[in-house]
Amino acid sequence: MAMEATTIRFAPEERAWIQSYADFCGKTFSDVVREAALERVEDAADLQAYEEALREDDGVRIPFEDILAKYGMDK
Repeated sequence: MAMEATTIRFAPEERAWIQSYADFCGKTFSDVVREAALERVEDAADLQAYEEALREDDGVRIPFEDILAKYGMDK
């Protein structure tokens, strides 16, 4: 996958803190920042999907035992 360069500005102490973490984990500074940004976006997407599912929830629940019985499985 082709990568594009992006500039992000950090205060010197922030950059040093992130670099120390990257060094500790054996990762590059870029990897740590990229992973953190992607995790944040994924968390937001997950939250949005969860909230949408709650809005669409009809309240119907099927007991686990009923699902097992439906498919001929014993608990």
